[in-house]
Amino acid sequence: MLRPGSTLIRISALAALAGLLVPLVPGFVWALIAVVSLFFVAAASEALLLRRVAFVVERPGRQVLALGVPERVASTLRLSTRHALDVQARQAWPGLVAERASLVRLRYRPGEIARIEFHVRGVERGTETLPPLGLAFSRWGLVERVVSAGAGSEIAVFPDLRAVARLNARLNAYALRGLGSRLSARLGKGREFDRLREYVRGDEYRDMAWKASARHGKLIVKEYRLDRSQDVLLCLDCGHRMAARVAELSKLDHAVNGAVLLGYVCNRMEDRVGILSFTSTVTHGPRQGRGSAHLRRLSEFAASARAGFVHSDYLALASTLRRALRHRALVVVFTALSELDHEPLLRAARAVSPPQLLLFMVLDDPDLRAAARLRPSDKGELCRTLVAEELLTTRAATIHELRSLGALVVESTPTDVGLDAVNAYVDVKRRQLL
Repeated sequence: MLRPGSTLIRISALAALAGLLVPLVPGFVWALIAVVSLFFVAAASEALLLRRVAFVVERPGRQVLALGVPERVASTLRLSTRHALDVQARQAWPGLVAERASLVRLRYRPGEIARIEFHVRGVERGTETLPPLGLAFSRWGLVERVVSAGAGSEIAVFPDLRAVARLNARLNAYALRGLGSRLSARLGKGREFDRLREYVRGDEYRDMAWKASARHGKLIVKEYRLDRSQDVLLCLDCGHRMAARVAELSKLDHAVNGAVLLGYVCNRMEDRVGILSFTSTVTHGPRQGRGSAHLRRLSEFAASARAGFVHSDYLALASTLRRALRHRALVVVFTALSELDHEPLLRAARAVSPPQLLLFMVLDDPDLRAAARLRPSDKGELCRTLVAEELLTTRAATIHELRSLGALVVESTPTDVGLDAVNAYVDVKRRQLL
């Protein structure tokens, strides 16, 4: 194994062939000695040349990756040499990244600034130290100098905020609004009183302001506008079922991406949004609020959520919601349903709804559905198929029970949970269920 700063001499195929011909051609010995001597002279010259090469590697002190999104990690390399060199750059990655190591080969020409790019994909949230960059220089391929370069830096994996940026750009383009603008009051059949005005043909009699009509001697109606600044609470299930991985990410990672995206949309609609996580206990995050600073705190709390190998206590969550929520709110629960005992979940739904409006974002299990659709070829596969079908039937019955209690349930694949949550929230606002 080569260490940084070591030099490797590569014995060429010609020298090896010459060694095989020595027993066959005695007169070839002097020619062999001359060839080997020239080889070692060239190798020594190349080693001396490489020793004089100075190198500078520059890279950011902190590399930030989006969770589950292919990214580029770039560094720049400068060499003090008058000759073109072959360079190999190798980077070892911590456990936050799907790749274990990456290798890039390039041809460095004098005077240029080479850009070294590695394609990686973050699969776990957190921050770790990034090992130094390993470099190997060679000119003719006889000798190779191996060094470690690059100052110590960190690599951090955060929720996918670029999806929020893409959605923000699309909303701006669709609504023709610039950044920083506010939504004006919109008239409609909301619950927020706007003004009194005279009756015109077509107004509904239920909107009549009878006392004002008697006072003014003419018919007066109440005009309402769509509600703004309603409360939305995001609840992240951090139990053991959320630790299962789908597409290299845990279900909790997909839920965190979805929660951050939904939080942005709620803030865009001028609703107050808060967040908490729960397992056997409940961990409170930022309370309901609005604004960019509040969204930053919400994203930081979501990024710090970790799945633990403990059960999810829905009754503890219901008790916390009954104490914390004083007004009607939309409670969005990102969870994976239990396979067997659903009674605690149903009891929690009965305790909270009404007055709260519950929206369960149920992360589906692709492996379970694949096992249920599998055509068995032996007894073992038959047993797995029957068990999978029974679990899916039980889950469907539980979802039906939740809907009968007034809760909204959306089954979503983990990769699409963010978009499905946004669509469900927009549908709630459109139907004015809050």
